[in-house]
Amino acid sequence: MKIAWVRGAESLSFNRPHTFFVLGVRGSGKSSLLEHIGERYLERGHAVLYLFGSKDGEGLAWLRSPWVKEKKVLLIHGDNVDVTCPFDTRPVGKISLRDFGNYDILVSASPLYSSPNDEFRQVARLQDLLYKRLSWRRLVYVIVRESSNLYYSRIKLGEDQLSAKASMIYLVREARHMGMALGLDTLKFTAVDSDLRVLIDFLFYKSLGLHGLPRDQWWIYRYFDPNAMQRLRPNEFVVVSRRGSLGCGVFPEIPWHKQEKEDILNRLGIRVEYGEEIDYGTDRRRYRTVSDMEHAKIIEDRATTQEGTMKIGKRFKRSSLTILLHIRKHNKKIEEQGYCDICRRVKSKFAEVKV
Repeated sequence: MKIAWVRGAESLSFNRPHTFFVLGVRGSGKSSLLEHIGERYLERGHAVLYLFGSKDGEGLAWLRSPWVKEKKVLLIHGDNVDVTCPFDTRPVGKISLRDFGNYDILVSASPLYSSPNDEFRQVARLQDLLYKRLSWRRLVYVIVRESSNLYYSRIKLGEDQLSAKASMIYLVREARHMGMALGLDTLKFTAVDSDLRVLIDFLFYKSLGLHGLPRDQWWIYRYFDPNAMQRLRPNEFVVVSRRGSLGCGVFPEIPWHKQEKEDILNRLGIRVEYGEEIDYGTDRRRYRTVSDMEHAKIIEDRATTQEGTMKIGKRFKRSSLTILLHIRKHNKKIEEQGYCDICRRVKSKFAEVKV
């Protein structure tokens, strides 16, 4: 990446947990720029987490990049999905903070989930895991295509709109304390809340097309021609820093980037089998129903501790009757069909074990 500063100057370090925001129309090269930034972090020994991507599995293109020859790769998929490929795979429910230290490239792609709703819910759990990253050896550069996905995922987790917005802003604000650099993009700058925009370290403008710059940023037109900014090439950008430094630059083509209409799964030899959708519980205001995942954890707790329903209920903040009913339900399913379909959906090792 080469940058010529026309106002002020900044040191763009890829050893710092910066927040990068890329704005531009479709096809302007936003995702390629985020990938290029990811490569710069990999060069310095940090990790890349592709958290949200396009629905055609754009993030899977990392698996054919030259980095896979020297870096460890992990594919993250839905808890009710089986993935066969040459790389390590793991369901969301079994991801731990240790994985961010053991792997260099972690990819969570839409085709690896049974539905968009399922992806939003499960990736929200990955966000909650990142909140717990209080100490770290290296940075994790997190790529989020279309930043509003962070907001939608919190909504799917059952949060109201205000709480979802607060969770999203909290993640960006506290990212540097959790050893996270962020790469976000969007089609429209004003679609992102102002409380989030003030947290951006570097704002990259790609081809702006019809809409142009927001009114409060028209000062940039004193340095760059508006018509030129409307038609920037995919490898070109204009950048403004948090301190107001302004520059323009270019970055190299990403030869392994996914092409439009390309069947990336077949190209990479990845086979995906989808199971039944997981029940994540229903919020009924006064209480939340027991989800499939919670059911499996109750059964696992019972099998490993052999404790009574009252003690288990206290740990799960459920009544002893609720715990008892789920244990009976689990055992009855095994008696009738040889396995508990709820536990099998979430791939619990106790799916065929009576407790």
